[in-house]
Formats: sequence, C-alpha cells, structure tokens
Amino acid sequence: MKMKNLKYIVTSCLFIFIVIACNPDDDSTTVAVRDRQEVDLEDQLELQDYLDTHFWNYEDYANNPTGSDFEIKFDSLVGVNANKIPLSQQVTTSTLRREDIDYTVYTLNVRQGGGAKSPSFADSTLVSYKGYQLNKEMNDDGSYQQIVFDSSTNAIWFDLPQVVSGFMEGVTQFNEATSITPQPDGTLLYENGGIGAVFMPSGLGYFSSSVSSIPAYSPLVFTFQLRAVKITDHDGDGIFSKFEDLDGDRNLRSSDDVDNTDEDTIGAFNYIDADDDNDGVDTIDENADPNGDGDPSDALDTDGDGIPDYLDADTAIAVTT
Repeated sequence: MKMKNLKYIVTSCLFIFIVIACNPDDDSTTVAVRDRQEVDLEDQLELQDYLDTHFWNYEDYANNPTGSDFEIKFDSLVGVNANKIPLSQQVTTSTLRREDIDYTVYTLNVRQGGGAKSPSFADSTLVSYKGYQLNKEMNDDGSYQQIVFDSSTNAIWFDLPQVVSGFMEGVTQFNEATSITPQPDGTLLYENGGIGAVFMPSGLGYFSSSVSSIPAYSPLVFTFQLRAVKITDHDGDGIFSKFEDLDGDRNLRSSDDVDNTDEDTIGAFNYIDADDDNDGVDTIDENADPNGDGDPSDALDTDGDGIPDYLDADTAIAVTT
C-alpha cells in the first residue's frame, strides 16, 4: 500500500489525541478515581467475554497476497459465523506492571513483519491504526457495529514513551516492513510490515479520564500496521533511550522518579536530560558509551563505586574546550 511520507514525529496531544497519553487537562474529564485492582478485575471479565464471543477475518487474510496490506475486522460469533474460531484461541498474553498492578494484555499477531527492527518501549514507530471501544452502537438498519473512536490510514510517527502503555505493549511485539520503496507519485510502498491488534484494560489506557468519546474505565482495542522503526536517543547524549530506564519497568517516566538521576530537577527524566547527574558536565562528555554503540554498559566509572560517571554527581570529568 502506498503511504504519504511523513517526516516528523507527532507529539502533540491535540493532533492525535487518542493514542498519545495526553495530560488530563487536554480535552478530557476525570471522574472519581476508583481502586485500580477492582477496575482491572471488571476489565478482564469484559475483555475475556469479548475475546470469547468475537472473531477476526482470518479467512480473508488466508487469501491475502504475501506482503500486502490487510485490514483486520472483528465480528460476533453468531448466525453463519457461530463456528468461527474465537479470538480467545488466537491471542497471546503478556503482563505489564503499572501503578503496582500487573495488567494482562492480549495481542493478536496476524503478521509478524519481515523487517530487521522491532521497537522497544523507548523507540519511535511509523504506524497506521484504528482504535475501538468494546461496546457497540446501533446503525439505522438495526444492526450493530463496534465504535471506532480514532483512526489513521496514513502512516504516522508515534513516540512510544508518550503513548498509552497498552498500545506500546502491543506494537513492540512486531517487526517493521521488509522494504520501503519510493514511488513515482511521491508516496512510499511498505512491504511485509507487522499487522496486529492489542486488547487492553483501562488501566493501560485512560483509566479514570474520559477522553473525547471514550468513557472513563473503558477497555480498548487497537488494530495497527507497523511500517518502520527508529531506535531513539531523545536527548542526543549518545545513549539509546531504552538504556535510560534505570528501574527496568519499561517506563521512562516512572512516577517514583527512579529514572530521574538529577533529583533536584523534577521531571528531568534521564532520557530527555543532556546532563543526567546534574554535575555540570553533559552525559555525552563523560564517556558514557566509549565504543559508541548506544549501550552504556561500557561506561567509565572513574572512582570504581559501581556508579558510572555519567550518573555519579560526585565524579565530574573536567572538559576542555
């Protein structure tokens, strides 16, 4: 499928408000905050019921040419579709911990994708997508259809640290397209990219915030096509952002500030902080990655205290200009 070449990363909550994890003040209303564990139990029952009673158009995909695009569609297991294979028998599960809750996420892998790169939680992804609520609305003819709250057929760059956690958990299980070929009309042709869907509880979506048409405490579904991946160094300090997740929770913006070594500067998370330890010497000048591969496992530790210089405010390297 041909897509317009979008050359920038979308980070504005006002542009794509559904996927981006916006500030609660941005076009949203917060209701009374409920207990997360209690809500998750309800969400899991709702998700499991949906997965047991719906299927995806896998028979259409069987006739789909290898490498081409494909739109995932869902329908109920009723009438002529009663004997289709339910989603519950075709999804895989993973666990993502947020706010002291271990959330279960369900992922449907339609096509893994043949490209070399699979994104981490810290990277940027070029995707086309569609977002659904689990509940349905009645059409004029009396039939029902699932509510689509947002979509983009054109590929858009998403910075994964800024999207809702459930979307990140799903898309990171796929690979980018095998090839990207410019076309005479200025569009790009993406071949054999990942295609899938993710089913998430509200705790990995918007939880108690009612965003536009999405009610508070709503489990969500996203289908997506992964086009391309950028391994990201947000602050240009020579360390890939995925290695600045100091507590290993796959969240670069941990609320406990573990990922902010510079404790005097609130919100200055290491992945967007050029001087991680606030010692007056930029991280890139403290031999954080001597071999230049973006991985700081070989970082210099001058005083041998187990803390690399770029995270150790007690060890500042004199920089000459």
